[in-house]
Amino acid sequence: MNIPQLTIPRVVIIGAGFGGLALAKKLRNKNLQVVLLDKHNYHNFQPLLYQVATGGLEAGSIAYPIRKVIQEYKDFYFRLTSVKEIDTKN
Repeated sequence: MNIPQLTIPRVVIIGAGFGGLALAKKLRNKNLQVVLLDKHNYHNFQPLLYQVATGGLEAGSIAYPIRKVIQEYKDFYFRLTSVKEIDTKN
């Protein structure tokens, strides 16, 4: 995944929905390496999706790139991937 091995602890967040982004925001000033995984490279605010469908809003108003959200966070990495399973033993 081309993520550097650092001496600080690593936290992996699966999913960049509201919960994943809220956790990333809380961890941004901690001494941690954070890896954010999501199957999409954008965050979508679905409650306003109907307004895009009816022409009231542009699509860019409700969807924005995840990398842009975390670009200023130190030691944060985003990877576009799907998680198939979690190996809790290793």
